[in-house]
Amino acid sequence: MKHAVITGAGDGIGKALAHRFARSGYQVTGIELDAQRAGELERDTHATCLIADLASRTDLSKAIRYLIDGDPIDVFIHNAGINAVGLFRNLPIQDQERVIAVNLVAPMQLTAALLKAKKIQRNGSLVFISSLSHYVSYPGASAYAASKSGLAAYARSLSVALGPENIHTLIVYPGPTRTAHARRHSPDNTREHKRMPPEKLAHLIYRAVQARKRALIPGFGNQLFATLGFFFPRLTETLMRKMIYEKL
Repeated sequence: MKHAVITGAGDGIGKALAHRFARSGYQVTGIELDAQRAGELERDTHATCLIADLASRTDLSKAIRYLIDGDPIDVFIHNAGINAVGLFRNLPIQDQERVIAVNLVAPMQLTAALLKAKKIQRNGSLVFISSLSHYVSYPGASAYAASKSGLAAYARSLSVALGPENIHTLIVYPGPTRTAHARRHSPDNTREHKRMPPEKLAHLIYRAVQARKRALIPGFGNQLFATLGFFFPRLTETLMRKMIYEKL
């Protein structure tokens, strides 16, 4: 049985990923902050969950030891992510530091420790959930955008180093997704029904892992917006300012 590890596995995209990989016969290990959500995931998918706050050095060290002592890993998905939305100058620096810790520092430390311990199987996959903000900006969530762009740059560089070891690296750039996280941080949820369901996103990520793709921008609309952001950055920045920043 192949083994998939998913951070932030108790809700939203992470929960959908846990269900998708479990349905395909994977042994799933989840890392989750919320004990109740972890218990529900264990009951519904027969996953094993570790309760850990990835912003905590103590908990992060605990998670690393737990994974090193566990089974070899075929797929590791760095999904856990948090946000801090508001005017940059008004956001407490502690909140922004926590975003960087969970979204960027924890994936880097987990990846380094597991590679050093040779816990990632040859032919295995490392999956990094970045954000469409990498292409189009995210005014009002500067620390989040920085962490997700940093994660993408880290993963892209890592893929070159891991090529000779035949370890596959996938970077995912999701756009708006129909999750409680997006609902909580969006200034306007009137078009929530148009966001991608997390189950669809999880299926696309699963297929991209099996196909050993290097990058995934899920959905034609997101691909179009990313292309506009790449070639016409001022245009997408103006659109993002109107859609998000001016509504904060």
